Amino acid sequence: MPGPSRADRTRGRTARRWCADLTMGARFAFSGGREGLLRTALTALGVGLGVAVLLLAAAVPNALNAATHRQSARSVVPVAEGTGPSDRSLLTVSSSSGYRELPLQGRILAAEGPHAPVPPGLSRLPGPGELAVSPALAELLSSPEGTLLKARFPHLRITDTIGDEGLTHPGELLFYQGSDGLPRPGNGVERITAFGDHGTPFRASPLVVLIILVCCVAVLTPVAVFIATAVRFGGERRDRRLAALRLVGADRATTRRIAAGEALAGALCGLLTGAALFLAGRAPLAGLSLFGLGVFPSDVVPDAALVCAIASAVPLCAVGVTLFTLRRVAVEPLGVTRTAPPLRRRLWWRVLLPSAGVALLLPQAIGGLGPGDTADAQVLLGVSLLLLGVAALLPWLLDALVARLGRAGFGGQSWHLAVRRLQLSSTTASRSVSGITVAVAGAVAVQVLLTGSQDLAERMRRPAWTEVVARSGTVPAGRAPRMSARLRAAPGVREAHGLVSGYADSVRHHRAMAHTAPEDRDDPEPYPVTVAGCGTLRRLAHIGACSDGDVFLSTDREASVPLPAPGTRLALDPVGSDNDHRAPARWSVPRGARHTTAVSYGLAPDVTGIGVLATPGALDATLLRHPGLTVLLRLDPHAPTRSNTSATRPPGSPWAPPCSPPATAPRTPSRSSATV
Repeated sequence: MPGPSRADRTRGRTARRWCADLTMGARFAFSGGREGLLRTALTALGVGLGVAVLLLAAAVPNALNAATHRQSARSVVPVAEGTGPSDRSLLTVSSSSGYRELPLQGRILAAEGPHAPVPPGLSRLPGPGELAVSPALAELLSSPEGTLLKARFPHLRITDTIGDEGLTHPGELLFYQGSDGLPRPGNGVERITAFGDHGTPFRASPLVVLIILVCCVAVLTPVAVFIATAVRFGGERRDRRLAALRLVGADRATTRRIAAGEALAGALCGLLTGAALFLAGRAPLAGLSLFGLGVFPSDVVPDAALVCAIASAVPLCAVGVTLFTLRRVAVEPLGVTRTAPPLRRRLWWRVLLPSAGVALLLPQAIGGLGPGDTADAQVLLGVSLLLLGVAALLPWLLDALVARLGRAGFGGQSWHLAVRRLQLSSTTASRSVSGITVAVAGAVAVQVLLTGSQDLAERMRRPAWTEVVARSGTVPAGRAPRMSARLRAAPGVREAHGLVSGYADSVRHHRAMAHTAPEDRDDPEPYPVTVAGCGTLRRLAHIGACSDGDVFLSTDREASVPLPAPGTRLALDPVGSDNDHRAPARWSVPRGARHTTAVSYGLAPDVTGIGVLATPGALDATLLRHPGLTVLLRLDPHAPTRSNTSATRPPGSPWAPPCSPPATAPRTPSRSSATV
């Protein structure tokens, strides 16, 4: 049997030599006395912080998947239209609102049979008068902070606690209320047969993908810089040790491998330190919630493939950085000489990055923030390029500043020594400045991106309103002024704006639909109709001058919503009238109706300024058979009212409370809604 070839023997000797030299370097890392241990500890801590961030980033996909799965698991699966009750059906209606600055999610449940579906996190359905709450809501209700919230659930007993599988995050405020008085399906009430409508898999939009990519770059770039810097701690003492090794006969390649082994030991300790920091940091993540999604500590599990990549890349990065820094270092028995020529930093590409960022941001700054994903992407790219460009430009500015300081000729000996050191080798200083700058720029970029993903106009310009809504004819339109006046007179209410909303169709189309077979009918979007005073309409659209009797045709900036032409005859609330077996009221759009555009922010999330906007003198609101009444309240944050104690009832419920003044306001203004 032939023995190993010469090439195999050579490769074997090279591998053994590498292992021996790396092992010797690792021994130096732990046997170098107090200073050696301190250097290894600092390297392990620096690398560990970077590894903890990398593990956290690797756990984001699993955490988001778990959060979306929990959210989908409790979504309702409605029955087919026309299906009646059965022993497996359940009536439910959403009863979500807000308490102070916290969202409060809830559902009212009424079983129609013994095998009705049970929401995730519960072992049985709550009966009439019973309440199942999340642990966070139970804690809030039992604390002094939840005294006002407790009044929303009069005569209800907390009989069960929702488990983790029914919550999106540990701090979620969620309840399920049992009832035996829900009406038939309609007006928000649904008949369902199961929970857990997973539907179409979630796919992020291109803008969301862009945000995620830029966030990853902004977060992981400082981590890479920090890891590369951490493995260089104590470089001067290492150089003296390498020179001593050369004095006892080691060649240059051996000294480089020994230095790499020393960095490898620190990186391996950093991996263990990072894993410990990651495990310790999972618990505080339970209190975080972003975009309505949160995480449980058990959901923060890194992807196995990414963990393997991190465990391999970090040690290789440590070895590679060490060998790269020693490529132009001549380690001799009498000292270390750096043979690298002076580095000449090129300016053109460093100026190009911030210039491109400014070019993208300047049109938005001059003409105002435009609508759509394109404008948002332009702003996000511009901010990212500007921040990265500033980080790239700083090393060149440091060299230019040091050159001018050297020619200035002022300062003492320490000043001249410091300037001279920077003139001879500014790489270390510029590397430190760049690392800090990239870290700060990354933090700023992430903050800007997270803030920019929201509607800035809504967040900055829209005031805080509490929305009181009476839907689908539960309150006659004739009572709208009384309802608005009583709410306006409630203590702590600064402003109150009432409006009546409905829909209309053209008379011609309504007649054609009456003589068309159901399978041949088209289904165009109806025209939204809003009746309100001029003060309220001014907040919904750019109407300019207004007096009672005026009508406005308002659309969005893209003019994507069809509107009736002036003079068109409209059938008001045709669907509700047909259901009542009554002919719909007819009304003509005045020929003097003016076209306008809706403001980009409304009084409340469910109120827009799109459609036919009419003042009471032009359109009698009582002509709408099933109107929606909305009163928007601006509350005094310093004066307690009673809106936080107002219970949210399902629309059309026979036990819905009568219209009454809102019952307490949040301490700080918040957008919330209560359905009357």
